[in-house]
Amino acid sequence: MAVAEAAQRVPRALPAPWWRGRKGALVLVVLGMIIAFLGWKNTAPWPAWLTWNSLIGYLDNFEVWLSNNRNVPDPSIFFRIFNGFSNFLDHLVSWLTSFFFKLTWVGTVALGTLVVLRYGGRRAALIVLAAFASYAMLGLWEESVETFALVLAAVSLSLLVGLPIGVLAGRSSRFHRTITPVLDAMQIIPAFAYLMPVVILFSVGPGAAVVTTMIYAIPPAIRITALGIRGVPANTVEAATALGSTRRQVLTKVQLPLARRMVLLGVNQTILFALSMVVIAGLIGGQGLGDVVTNGLYTDPVRAIFAGAAIVIMAIALDRSTEAMANRTDPAHRHLTAAKSRHLHRYTLACAAVVGLTVLLARLFGASSVWSRWTAQDWLRTYVQKALDYVQDPSTFLFQHITNPIGNFLVQHGIEPLRNFFIELPWPVTLAGLALIAYLISGLRPALVALVMLFVCGWVGEWANSMGTFAQVLVATVLTVIFGFIFGVWAAESRRVAKIVRPINDVLQTLPQLVYIIPFVYLMPVSGVPGVVASVLYATPVMIRLVQRGVQDVSPESIEAATSFGATRRQVLFKVKIPLARDAIMLGVNQAIIMVLAVVVIGGLVGSGDLGYDVVQGLQRNAFGLGMVASIAILALGIMLDRVTQGRVRERKRA
Repeated sequence: MAVAEAAQRVPRALPAPWWRGRKGALVLVVLGMIIAFLGWKNTAPWPAWLTWNSLIGYLDNFEVWLSNNRNVPDPSIFFRIFNGFSNFLDHLVSWLTSFFFKLTWVGTVALGTLVVLRYGGRRAALIVLAAFASYAMLGLWEESVETFALVLAAVSLSLLVGLPIGVLAGRSSRFHRTITPVLDAMQIIPAFAYLMPVVILFSVGPGAAVVTTMIYAIPPAIRITALGIRGVPANTVEAATALGSTRRQVLTKVQLPLARRMVLLGVNQTILFALSMVVIAGLIGGQGLGDVVTNGLYTDPVRAIFAGAAIVIMAIALDRSTEAMANRTDPAHRHLTAAKSRHLHRYTLACAAVVGLTVLLARLFGASSVWSRWTAQDWLRTYVQKALDYVQDPSTFLFQHITNPIGNFLVQHGIEPLRNFFIELPWPVTLAGLALIAYLISGLRPALVALVMLFVCGWVGEWANSMGTFAQVLVATVLTVIFGFIFGVWAAESRRVAKIVRPINDVLQTLPQLVYIIPFVYLMPVSGVPGVVASVLYATPVMIRLVQRGVQDVSPESIEAATSFGATRRQVLFKVKIPLARDAIMLGVNQAIIMVLAVVVIGGLVGSGDLGYDVVQGLQRNAFGLGMVASIAILALGIMLDRVTQGRVRERKRA
């Protein structure tokens, strides 16, 4: 009894005050940077002796050398490989486009609708049919077919490369570890940064657009396929091996069938990634809707909006149809008898016959390759133009009290102060301060990576523009984390909120990156704001999903233990669920930052300035050196932000 009383009297160690830990050190670093800004601003810009001023000239000369030697009568083996691959891609896209045009518009509708009807069901077929009708109504039939041909070529080649590599990565841990850094780099780099290197190597045209799309679309195919293969239970593989199956039989008879849903999910994601990039590829000769959007932003905004709507419709139709086809053809959901198998075979032959007969009759009756009859474009143009005039009219309530104040607030109290802070701060203080923040957040290795990447931004002559882009990314990330965290936790705690949020997230995650910017160009025509607001909309759904999943996946035992000790629901949430969901929340922050950077740099198309604007100028004014150094700086920022926000998570996983 005395021992128990003595144990109760032993004083407990009080928790260390926050200012003695990492949080206090972070506050000290930030205060030091602020003091340096107030005392020595504009005294030490990035020095010229640390800038490779001739890099742009070297890159321009390199591009000229490539152009001069690419088209000589007898090029070297290097140029033969690149020219051959580029010509192959150009011919592939041209062949697919001409194939759909030769089917006539009637045959194309019949082919697309009946294929989805056969393998995806009536509902998905109706969605596809409605998508075709919308292309005709918008007067963008030809451009939509060209975009689909480009997507089909890019997706086919991406899957041809991605699926075998994914299978190999799923079966070999060593190979998986080897390619993971490459896949990380491909997904960290914003899609906008791919454009300049691809143009230099493959010139401008559909082939370059396909290559750019493949770089962006291959990683999800590899990752999801590998995840599916590695997710097959080990005892199932061991049982098949014990029964005498070869490695090939285990793969084809066990692993691939059991990983089927994940593989088809990879196909679905590859399609959506490809469609997202094909739009941006309109800047480098990618034909179709992307070209209409990028050109229409400056010359015909109404038509650009129509093209953006067509892209959204295509994305939704492809997403829903591929998902329906995956579910409907899943062997786990259907039990085929011999009679049912024969019936489906006859059904397939009937659909093929209907398509062939439709094409034959269409050509006999002189149907054109594209829909050229009545469209609703002129009628819709009237109302869309009125809407644009309204949102841009300074005398309206929307402009005076909503869009303009929000835009001005973001610029005056967010983007510009941060941009000026990082640019006017002495460059050694900026380097040291951001590296110290990275060290306190993620450790030594991410801090060294941040230091090197920041130095690269200055070394290539893009220090000021990099800091401007970094300021935009910080503002957008803060907004994304706030909205994503609040709605993610709310959705995890409330089924009603989860049901409301889910379809909104589904739609937002289906849309290509460039589509987000189009409406905000006219709603908030303030420099930098369209890119920031669009990036928040683009990244918030992922943040919501990861936070929601992290909170929901907290073990019930931990929650029950806290409840049994008398913790309230609020205490359980803030003291148990959120701390245990830290890794998922940090993964959400990581993905949000990368997605924000991807959209912020696209804002250069609409005058957001900084690195994205330099890339656009490089493409539009044939200034390849300028665009290339901006792409290098974007790559450096992406690597830095990824490593800093994932450093501690990676350390815990290795431990």
